Amino acid sequence: MSQDTRELIERMHKATKLEEIDQAVPFNVPITPDHPFFVDFQGLRGDFEDRIVYRSLNVKQDGDAFTFDYSNNSFNKTLLFLGGMRGSGKTSELAKYAQNLNTKDCFFVVTCNLDVELTMDNLEYMDILIFQLEKLTQKLKKHDIELNNNALERLSDWFAERIVEVNASIEGEVKLEGGFDSEKSILGKLLGLVGSLKVGVTGTKTRAKIIRTTIKDRFVDFASKFNEYIEEANTALRKQKKGQEVLFIIDGIEKALSTEIANKLIIEEQGYIQQIKAYTIFTLPIHLMRERRRLEQFARVESFPFVRIQEKNGTEIPESIDKFKEFIKNRIDEKLFESDDIMHQMISLSGGSPRELLRIIETSAFYADEKKGVLDQASLDKATKRLASQAANFLTEEHLNKLKELREFNSSGREIAYDDVLQELLENIIVMEYNDGNYKRVSPLVEKSKIYQERVIS
Repeated sequence: MSQDTRELIERMHKATKLEEIDQAVPFNVPITPDHPFFVDFQGLRGDFEDRIVYRSLNVKQDGDAFTFDYSNNSFNKTLLFLGGMRGSGKTSELAKYAQNLNTKDCFFVVTCNLDVELTMDNLEYMDILIFQLEKLTQKLKKHDIELNNNALERLSDWFAERIVEVNASIEGEVKLEGGFDSEKSILGKLLGLVGSLKVGVTGTKTRAKIIRTTIKDRFVDFASKFNEYIEEANTALRKQKKGQEVLFIIDGIEKALSTEIANKLIIEEQGYIQQIKAYTIFTLPIHLMRERRRLEQFARVESFPFVRIQEKNGTEIPESIDKFKEFIKNRIDEKLFESDDIMHQMISLSGGSPRELLRIIETSAFYADEKKGVLDQASLDKATKRLASQAANFLTEEHLNKLKELREFNSSGREIAYDDVLQELLENIIVMEYNDGNYKRVSPLVEKSKIYQERVIS
């Protein structure tokens, strides 16, 4: 998380006036478990439960205690892909997992937010690996973890040699630097070298390509050095009672600016991914869930769905509604809602997406009468009309036919078959997915649109 994001989160406070709502509902800011806004939706996502993540990582949970037995899992090194739709709350949930698992009896958690520190429109897997090394080394240094100097020197020397190779290939560009930090430590030297490479891959495309190619050409050697470093860190962590193993949480791939980039990262470069031996959680864009069977050949893949606010037959789930009311009241004083029913309607329109709910509240506040000073039916109706129109604006004939088919299948209690049209609707949150993907429904906002009412309902 960047310093700017941390400062933004610290400034966010519960709204007690209409004009304060905007700062309380930014839908692209992840909320961590220690923030007053945080709400735990555990047990409300249908088939998905937190224990799926913990068991995938070979973690034993006993109440609020989480333990990992490295002696029984030294060769398991789970790679978990956690896939789901945008706005389902993955980032906040990952922050919760990081907090729960980051203990001396469990993991030394290293979170890597790709969209915060890397260039998302020109991202490759080599960039992620360099970033992982930088974040791990920074955290080891921060916690004064003493590693075997021989292992550190071997990895530092390897990177120093690669930087020499890169600089020899660069023409007309600023050369890479790297070296000791102010403390003149070997760990500081490694941090300087890795940091220099990270700056390089986030710079010009020419320099980034040279760095990536240099590492790829020696990837077997690189992977060996990477894995050796992880194991040296694991040994030091256990010895110094800071954790049992390193766990990387890599978030933000779904925020890549194109599906092509995400495909290359996960599918085309999976051969590289398989060579890295470290416990890792990757978030997975919804469109790559179609590759589940291929990915399951070397990793675990789990679907992270929206919160279920109603059953398939349309019956509301009271526990989910109440939890979303808590979600709202943590951020906004309930006196700013004309009635509890306004809040209830907003939750229903969100379809169980925390992000969609924040968008509905924000837009309603935009239309609210400043003299009245509350969110009322008039402001909600205007917000609904606007958001529904925006959501349905680019629906094609093919999309509308698929939505009609989905409505018919849901009415008869049948599951709709997957195809590329349905996938496109999922990616654009026209259709929302629940459980493990076996329950899909049209976004409630889309259902309110004029074109849906005319072409699907009538």
